[in-house]
Amino acid sequence: MRNGIQWTAYSAVLLAIGCGGDGLTRVGIEGELLAQNGPIANATVQLIPQAGTVGEGAIGLADSSGKFTVISSRDQAAGLPPGKYRVRVSQMIDKDGTVLPGDAIQADYPFSREGVPPPYSTLESPLEVSITDAGGQVTIEIPIKTLGK
Repeated sequence: MRNGIQWTAYSAVLLAIGCGGDGLTRVGIEGELLAQNGPIANATVQLIPQAGTVGEGAIGLADSSGKFTVISSRDQAAGLPPGKYRVRVSQMIDKDGTVLPGDAIQADYPFSREGVPPPYSTLESPLEVSITDAGGQVTIEIPIKTLGK
């Protein structure tokens, strides 16, 4: 469990389009996280809705190649409402720089630290993405290197 969400749902590709229990229309996306040193593996991606975008945002977990999908409701509805989102990326690394598994918890790795440099790992991240009514492919690229090996 990471950030209060059970990640077993990410064992299958989620491309669902539809509504969650909250009545919002969602579109499916397939995303990729990149940095100057390649894919950002085992990272959490948080999409925070900006003015005019409905819903509470979305969260996803990137696999070892930086690919991710998202859920955007408390009942784990796949996809997210179309709109504009600020993007926060977090990747935990061990004290030697080894990228930790995506479901790692800090209590199990007391010397771990954030592998994505600020401001991209903070709520003030300058990264933004627009999701269209069609959903589809999204690439999120951090213009610097991450700290993990």
